[in-house]
Amino acid sequence: MDESAPVWQNIQEKINSAMTKNLLATAVPPPITFPGKPTDIPYDIALYHQMQQAADTIPNFERDLHLNDTSWSQLPLLGGLVQKLRRGLHSIALFYTNRALQHQQQVNKQLWESVGRLTAVTQTQQRTIQALQAQLAAHTQANSE
Repeated sequence: MDESAPVWQNIQEKINSAMTKNLLATAVPPPITFPGKPTDIPYDIALYHQMQQAADTIPNFERDLHLNDTSWSQLPLLGGLVQKLRRGLHSIALFYTNRALQHQQQVNKQLWESVGRLTAVTQTQQRTIQALQAQLAAHTQANSE
């Protein structure tokens, strides 16, 4: 790290270093969970149905290089060169694709967790509202008697 460099460059170097050290070990993220359907309060059936569909359909991306043999790779002198060239070009494309897919997976995960947390908060608020309504009804009934 260069002490004479601007602070933002030093921070960017630290981020880049951490990102290269902490690469994804696998293309399969942990299973997605969300708050279960409440049994004690009313809930929006469509919301939970959409949440379940989202959990089932968030994609897991395959990010490995797979090249099929072609007739060009069978050529005696040029076959090896053609294979190396294909592998190199595909690796470049795969590098940028993987980078974009990793970002998209992080966005998907963050959005999913946000929806799950908001749903859990909504459940808590609904329970509080019901408890307050019951207290208000009891207080109103006590005052009317």
